[in-house]
Amino acid sequence: MDYKAAVAYIEQFIDYERSVDFARQARFYNLNRITQLLELLGNPHERLKVIHVAGSKGKGSTAAIIASVLTHAGYKTGLYTSPHLITPRERCRIDGNLISESEITTYINKLKPAIETISKLEFGRVSFFEIYTALAFVYFAEQETDFAVIEVGLGGRLDATNVVSPVTTVITPIGLEHTTILGKTYTAIASEKAEIIKQGCPLALAPQHSDARSIINQVANERNASIVDVNEFSEDNQDTSVTQTVRDSDFVPIAQQFDLETPLEHYKQLKLPLLGQHQYVNALTAIAGIECLKLRGFEISKESVYAGFENVQWHGRIQRIMSSPLILLDGAHSPISMDALCKTIRDYFRYNQVIFVVSILKDKDLSAIGEIVSQIADFVIATQVTDNPRVLPADTIQAAWSGICKKTTQCPTPDDAISKALSSASSNDLICISGSLYLVGQALKYFNWDYE
Repeated sequence: MDYKAAVAYIEQFIDYERSVDFARQARFYNLNRITQLLELLGNPHERLKVIHVAGSKGKGSTAAIIASVLTHAGYKTGLYTSPHLITPRERCRIDGNLISESEITTYINKLKPAIETISKLEFGRVSFFEIYTALAFVYFAEQETDFAVIEVGLGGRLDATNVVSPVTTVITPIGLEHTTILGKTYTAIASEKAEIIKQGCPLALAPQHSDARSIINQVANERNASIVDVNEFSEDNQDTSVTQTVRDSDFVPIAQQFDLETPLEHYKQLKLPLLGQHQYVNALTAIAGIECLKLRGFEISKESVYAGFENVQWHGRIQRIMSSPLILLDGAHSPISMDALCKTIRDYFRYNQVIFVVSILKDKDLSAIGEIVSQIADFVIATQVTDNPRVLPADTIQAAWSGICKKTTQCPTPDDAISKALSSASSNDLICISGSLYLVGQALKYFNWDYE
């Protein structure tokens, strides 16, 4: 198989990220297929030093920050995340470099016999996510990475990544998300995510709802897992007044910086090119993860933390793609993440009016998201991402929001919606393209943006 055929081969397998029957398909989640698949491949995950990252929000950003710090500390560091924005190559990176097309081709050709064998057994065909997870483990092991930062796909307990024996685990803030799969309460969802905690393995813990924290503390205590708690070294972790905004020559915000004192280190003016209070919390959680590694004896200098923070790249999260008009891309897809996005826009940016281009998935809280957007948007253009059966039709969004947002219209495709936003905006307006990472990916393609 060449690269195109290799990707097409993977896409033959069930992709729960895009499944219209997303909630009900959860019954197929188990660790049997991935365990058997990895056994046939020589258990590559057992050769990795894994930092395992779970949570409802911010886990991708937190994982990216940790990986950047480790790379700048001189460690060869793999990073596995999902979903991808433009190319599946984004899912596997080493020291910030995406896996190449030729490498994906090589590894899928290598994995295919095992995939075909396991798919014929009693637990059914392997999934799209399981294949990429196995590919990442094999790739990182054969490339002899010093660390592999692995982001959980969904939940924790039955996620395909939960076959690892990590050196550190991380749990970012937990919210009421994927409730049809993980449960409808903080207690139920935290119980699923806490299952990444392993015996004697330290845990970096972000600020949590009290119910979630109670469950996580209980599981950590039962498994003799020490906790490095963000709350213990930063009482101001929910207060953006402790951060300073860094702006470019045009007065556009490009970063935030802050001071931080932990039990092991005192940082002055840590600079992070990711904006928003939520990214500040993610940064503190990443520091907690680094502290866990240092407590386990790994050498990570203060200078590498500064360099890792300042040079981290994590696209599709309040990413500026154009300056006049100012265009921001963000994958906010839940009420809590949309609230964080809108707060960041209000706190950091200057504009005459805000135009939102949105596409939203069917399993999201459409009304709650609309109420939040209505507080800031002067004009909303609803659209729908192509080739994804989980996406709400644009007219459904328009109908639901017509009585909420000041002015709501629709366009059948993201390209049409973005073109309409551009034609409607003045040079001093702000266009925000959000509601789904799938929409962000299509927007990046519209603007001919790529990683190279």
